[in-house]
Amino acid sequence: MNPFTIYHFSKDAYLSNQQRLVDIIVKAANPEMIFLLGASLYRRRSESIFQQSAPASQHMADYFLLILMESLANKELHEWQDKIESHCKAFIPVTTLVLQKSTFEEWLREGNPFAINVQQSAVVIYNSGNYNLPLSQIANHDAAIITIEKCLTEGLTKAKEFLAGSELYRIRKQHSMAAFMLHQSAEQALRTLLKVGTGYHANTHSIDRLLRYAGLVSYQLPDIFPQKTEEDKRFFNLLQKAYIDTRYKEDYKISNDDLLCLTEKVRCIHEILSDVGKAKLHRNSVVNT
Repeated sequence: MNPFTIYHFSKDAYLSNQQRLVDIIVKAANPEMIFLLGASLYRRRSESIFQQSAPASQHMADYFLLILMESLANKELHEWQDKIESHCKAFIPVTTLVLQKSTFEEWLREGNPFAINVQQSAVVIYNSGNYNLPLSQIANHDAAIITIEKCLTEGLTKAKEFLAGSELYRIRKQHSMAAFMLHQSAEQALRTLLKVGTGYHANTHSIDRLLRYAGLVSYQLPDIFPQKTEEDKRFFNLLQKAYIDTRYKEDYKISNDDLLCLTEKVRCIHEILSDVGKAKLHRNSVVNT
């Protein structure tokens, strides 16, 4: 097992939170297994004219978890994800992927790269009892390269076409439609980034959730849409709400300047996708030689 570096260097900090986090999730969802996929570590250093030498402090800020459930109890995956995240929020923020146990087992048997990586590298922080995952298929690197290349090419092409459509609508001063196409461009790019980087396909239109999921692949994404000020939140919500509000709410408004700024941010996501895709293809090619 080879989890991420933060886990090794801050294992004590994580373990101090683990039991309480597990207790909250077990009470909210009664899962079969919980895997730790990632985490964020924040550091702070304070100095003043009265204290010029002070050690830096650090704390675990949020976690990324995969949660396997026996039954979804007539709820959608996103409903379970929202419920678990809401219950954990008062203690520590988490981003969750919820899957039915049978689905994950099938992915392992099929050799799905996301499932294989989880089985080989993720830390199991909870197991309900005697549940053991089936053995996975051996990854086919030749097939993986072909799949990644196809996914990257098609996803990036679609994302760029949506962006071109947004530009056309903006020039025609149809700003709401331009915002909708920007949302589609960002959604396509983020879904592709997640698929190329992890093998997981996210079935959601939420830019917020896709950004958090794709953060598993790129550390740069959180800086594209910071959520520190009210203006930051207003700006991000223009894109987040564009999928629904531009079509069904008459009060959705967005300025030309906001569209231009959002366009540049979506272009940044495209660049990250291109870079991550090339790096992934290179790594797989090296492994295959």
